[in-house]
Amino acid sequence: MRGRGLLVLLAVPLLAVGGYLWAKAEHYPTEAVDRAQAFITLLEAGQLEQAQALALRNEYVGHTPAEFAELTARQLCRVDHVEWTAPPQTNGNRLRRWWNDVEVEMPEVDVEFQGSCLLKVNLRHGEDGQWRVFNLQRHAG
Repeated sequence: MRGRGLLVLLAVPLLAVGGYLWAKAEHYPTEAVDRAQAFITLLEAGQLEQAQALALRNEYVGHTPAEFAELTARQLCRVDHVEWTAPPQTNGNRLRRWWNDVEVEMPEVDVEFQGSCLLKVNLRHGEDGQWRVFNLQRHAG
């Protein structure tokens, strides 16, 4: 019995510290990053129709297939990896939003890719709840 009490005495602080560290850890928006990467991959492969299906139709990526092709061709460059995502969101923030019955996902996420240029893909939730590319923009560092 004494061994169990000692085990509980040690486990409670360890669980509390572990829970605190988990809550403060940054959440990585895997779905948004995967959608941005799929969009770029389709553009690189010349599959513009499939790429446009992942985007919202607007003035940034075009309303028509011709506008889409023109605008994305100007912005696209070869990218190697994801440099960062924004805005940062912690696991604790997501848990708090879930607990308060608020949409857990951020309404907008930026994914910054690095390669032959810096390429930012801005994603927003579409009406179907899926991430959609809102803007694609290459820029200087």
